[in-house]
Amino acid sequence: MHWRDRLRSHLLELAPDSVCALDEAACQLSQSVLPATPVYRHTPTPDSPCALALGIDILSGLNTQQAHHLINQTRLYVAPRILLAVPLACALDAAEFRALGFMQSETDPADSIRIFHYDLDTYKTVPDWLNARYWAHPERWKP
Repeated sequence: MHWRDRLRSHLLELAPDSVCALDEAACQLSQSVLPATPVYRHTPTPDSPCALALGIDILSGLNTQQAHHLINQTRLYVAPRILLAVPLACALDAAEFRALGFMQSETDPADSIRIFHYDLDTYKTVPDWLNARYWAHPERWKP
């Protein structure tokens, strides 16, 4: 499956309430796939957070520090979910995307494009020890 078709299916599957397009290609794609969904431009930053940030060409030409900064700013201020189409020649490799909490969902070797997604709600599973049964129980304390 072509990477653009994969992005379309991701967008339809997610069905976000609003989209922040990080670049012009993302704006065109999101408007064509989700015509009833409001699409905002990344610059200026939307007044309120969007449900999803979509980027296709946004990381092209950025160095590692600039890419980290853009991704962190997007996660903090723009949207809790991010969907990126990234060329293999990107400054960030797969390990760096994993370190940022992204999951790789697709690779298109013909066009040298990888698709990464980030979701704040599911990027980290809750460990077993972090539940009420391991917390202190004051009623069990003896004076």
